[in-house]
Amino acid sequence: MKVVREALGTQVANHIRDAIVRGDLEAGERLVETEFADSLNVSRGPVRDGFRILEAEGLIAKRGQGYLVQSLDERDIRELYSLRSALESLATSMTMALEKTPDLGAMRAVVEAMGKAADAGDSDEFARVDVIFHSMLCDLSGHRRLAAVWRQYEPITMALLRVTVLVDDDLHVTTARHALLIDLIEGGDSAAVLAELEDHLDGSRERMLEAWRTSAARQTTP
Repeated sequence: MKVVREALGTQVANHIRDAIVRGDLEAGERLVETEFADSLNVSRGPVRDGFRILEAEGLIAKRGQGYLVQSLDERDIRELYSLRSALESLATSMTMALEKTPDLGAMRAVVEAMGKAADAGDSDEFARVDVIFHSMLCDLSGHRRLAAVWRQYEPITMALLRVTVLVDDDLHVTTARHALLIDLIEGGDSAAVLAELEDHLDGSRERMLEAWRTSAARQTTP
């Protein structure tokens, strides 16, 4: 029963996190435990678990007996992407320094899954496999603690990606860029890999900022 409850709590956290990132829940909005329990058709226990997860991520804060949504502003987005860039760049540098290039077959399979999601226009599936790709990128380094930090921020990275893929003109272009990263790693040119990764993440950050500004403007329009 404990495992099921934790799984439900994670699902609640995912639901609320996505709403915060999309701007559907605004800064300062109070989160009422009973309302979420009713709307999601779960008991109050999983909702409390979900709230604790989001509190640890800094997306909500406890106020009295309840929680308030914290703002996800431009600074937050830039901090999250700069942290992601630091982690992935370090992981890639360490991977490129290995004596033997790791087997990248699993990553190529993920890129194929991205292509299929792009063909189907399935943005949620595309975001899911996109995150798997970058998790693998961190795992290649063999640095366990780096990978653990990445996974700590993986849920909000997923939420951000769900937003950015919606403003991508063509997900096939993004798929091709992931395939290029694999080719560059296999080619052994560390500088080229890091430059491509930096450009890739910079583009993702700017699309997220564009989406956030659009959402913020919509909220302030009477």
